[in-house]
Amino acid sequence: MTQGMKLRIGAVSCPAEVNNLAANLAVIGNWTKKAAQAGVKLLLFPELSLTGYATGSAPPTALSSASPAWQAVADLARRYCITLAVGLVWQEDAAKPPYLAHGLWTPSGQVHLYCKSHLGEREKKHYAAGDFLPVFALPEARVGFQLCLEQHYPEITQTLALRGAELILCPHATPRLTPAERRDSWHISLRARAYDNCVYILATNMVGDNGQGVEYPGGLLLVDPAGQVVAEDFSGRPAMIVDDIDLSRVVNVRTTPQGMCRRFYAPSRRPELYE
Repeated sequence: MTQGMKLRIGAVSCPAEVNNLAANLAVIGNWTKKAAQAGVKLLLFPELSLTGYATGSAPPTALSSASPAWQAVADLARRYCITLAVGLVWQEDAAKPPYLAHGLWTPSGQVHLYCKSHLGEREKKHYAAGDFLPVFALPEARVGFQLCLEQHYPEITQTLALRGAELILCPHATPRLTPAERRDSWHISLRARAYDNCVYILATNMVGDNGQGVEYPGGLLLVDPAGQVVAEDFSGRPAMIVDDIDLSRVVNVRTTPQGMCRRFYAPSRRPELYE
């Protein structure tokens, strides 16, 4: 990433109905159009924003790279020249369990996929866990993922930062909280993750009913490498935040310490003491 390069990013808090691909694609398409008009180059949607989220007796139907809905997202990315971060249940091999995944569909046609590596107890009944913590080298930035409850594992953030991530995307599908509770939780955890690892963090949570009577409170948050809130929305309604980030701030603080409060401490850790 070139020092001094600014990147306009956005995140959407929107509803997603379980297995209603047509409705979910329409929502994704409408927000993508609005984001493109605002000059956004990377847009984050909530966890399982394409398939909907459920862990009961009727989980979402899995998609593959051959699914029409997969191609529909690719078409949106190309049409609006924007990288789309969209969540789905993914299953390329029908003989193996599906994954909770989040993809990056780029305007050039590439798709980068992260499979959730840390699953909730109910998720373990339906899905396989991913085994990798990749950092995707996009033309715009080096990007990693932490999905929903993975925000509670600081080791993930640190690992991604040590692997060069400049921006970490945190899509959620967390129900039953109030918007204020969602805000308080993120302000505690995500601001610390960003500050400790000198990285931008962009988070979104699903909002509204999932079509099965489960309500989500929404929530949007962008935190800078100093742990300061850049943009947020906790109105409890569908919304989008947009802002410019300066990735040279990440590079500068990691390569040139700026006092005790502005340096990247992770390379100096002693992992042999932590076992």
